[in-house]
Amino acid sequence: MTPNPDTSQVGKHQYVVHKAVNRPSFSPNFTRMRKQTVRSAVSCDVKVRRKPSMHTITPDEGKNTARRPALPATASISTLHITPYESKEAMENRVLIIGAGTVGLLIAQSLKKVGIPCIVFEQAASVDARPRDWSFGVYWAQTPLAECLPEGIDEKYIWENAQVDKLTPREDLVLPYYNSETGELMKNIPTPFSIRLARRKLLKILAQGVDIRYEKRLADVKVEGETVTAIFEDGTKEEGKLLIGCDGAHSRVRNFLLVGAIDKNTRTIPNLTQDVVTVHDGIDSDPAKWKFTLLITWPETESDMKETGVNNLSTRPDIVQDMKRRTEAFAEPFRSFFQAVPNDALAWHNRLSNWPTEKWDNKNGRVTLAGDAAHPMTFHRGQGLNNAITDACTLLRALREHHPADVGSYVEALKVYEGDVWKRGREAVLSNEENTMMLHDWKSVEQSPIFNVGVVTNAPGRKAKAKV
Repeated sequence: MTPNPDTSQVGKHQYVVHKAVNRPSFSPNFTRMRKQTVRSAVSCDVKVRRKPSMHTITPDEGKNTARRPALPATASISTLHITPYESKEAMENRVLIIGAGTVGLLIAQSLKKVGIPCIVFEQAASVDARPRDWSFGVYWAQTPLAECLPEGIDEKYIWENAQVDKLTPREDLVLPYYNSETGELMKNIPTPFSIRLARRKLLKILAQGVDIRYEKRLADVKVEGETVTAIFEDGTKEEGKLLIGCDGAHSRVRNFLLVGAIDKNTRTIPNLTQDVVTVHDGIDSDPAKWKFTLLITWPETESDMKETGVNNLSTRPDIVQDMKRRTEAFAEPFRSFFQAVPNDALAWHNRLSNWPTEKWDNKNGRVTLAGDAAHPMTFHRGQGLNNAITDACTLLRALREHHPADVGSYVEALKVYEGDVWKRGREAVLSNEENTMMLHDWKSVEQSPIFNVGVVTNAPGRKAKAKV
């Protein structure tokens, strides 16, 4: 694991802000602060407003076949009726998906395309039950995303109905990086034809026509012969031929596959902490009604923890006040973005972690992983969603070549799928860790992957090692 940056140096700070330059939505920017003892990185979604101050608020809180038409966007997911597959052969190949996040739903839609029945199990009460929402960028996985979308839904529909704003993707889009001490533009990172999606909006689209069982928290997984069984905390069970863990960075499915392994759990990036405040939405024609996301990350020092009690931040006012303290030295207009946040704004405080992907035993083609369960990584280069989308597309292509109805199992398809995920996932996790640590050390910022490689590719072949 990469060691902490040198905290003996004073005045070396990092600030990242998402501001409207060539794109009226998400664009990270780099900055430098004045004399304080804690390095920090801050990101926020900024758009033109009538005045410098802003309000940071939370958002208002048939038959399944491969060719089933997509439901209209206004369909009620909660009342959607799913009739079971009637084919005995199809039911024998049923897939159980744990987690109704982006990758879980993309895989469910992909399975429909090849006539494989599936059920998605989600621990939340509904697709929009969780108060925390966020947005993410699609930088290089546009083509894989298009391959996995529901019937009747294309890329144009996605960027018209799930983007954070009304921007049309184009070739000249960039992510500008600024110096927060001077306001100077340091570099524009190219992001041609990128789109920034609101997670909750995307999930509602991807959930159409999918059999989702809510309030199902996984307790255990059992594999016997050709059957895998998901056991839930409410005492219910479900059987299938393949179980895919799409249950996030702290995956219970991964814990099952790697039971006894030393490195099965995520590891905390050394003293690297993150605060998040609200979400953003720039669809309304009145900028005064737009909602914003502000995010700050920094490596903590021992003195910082003793002086501020940052490790014990537990209330919204505590988190917001800590954020304001850390951004007092920022140049305008960046300083005002943070100082204007209401103390009762919806806020979170947590620590960043990752898990460099390791090969797992798929139990003879019965259990596998996807998305953050397979490669949880830090977010400072925007690679998590793109890799998750690629997971879903890679599995779809593998199933087309090695369909269980033709070869009798999922073994061959998983050889292709996991061979890609294990290599690509590990490279992405380590490269992003390297990038995160370099962005929190002023001496190495301009040598970081995001400055030299950008966000458009996953930099295949890049040699990134996590130091222990």
